[in-house]
Amino acid sequence: MDRIGAALGGLAFVALIFGGLVVVRILTRALYAAVWFAETVATFAFALLIGYIVYRILRGSSDDPRRTG
Repeated sequence: MDRIGAALGGLAFVALIFGGLVVVRILTRALYAAVWFAETVATFAFALLIGYIVYRILRGSSDDPRRTG
């Protein structure tokens, strides 16, 4: 009976370690995906900002309300 209990305890320990590694891998990949998505959104927003500034410069218009044009 002691051998069966020891074997079950060993199996539970193996399952705990293996499950922990799987959980860590899942969390790391989810975090990587979230960072990649945020980086993509930030890069797109930065590109839009630069594009808008270049458009305003090339068009020659101003946001100054005292200036017309």
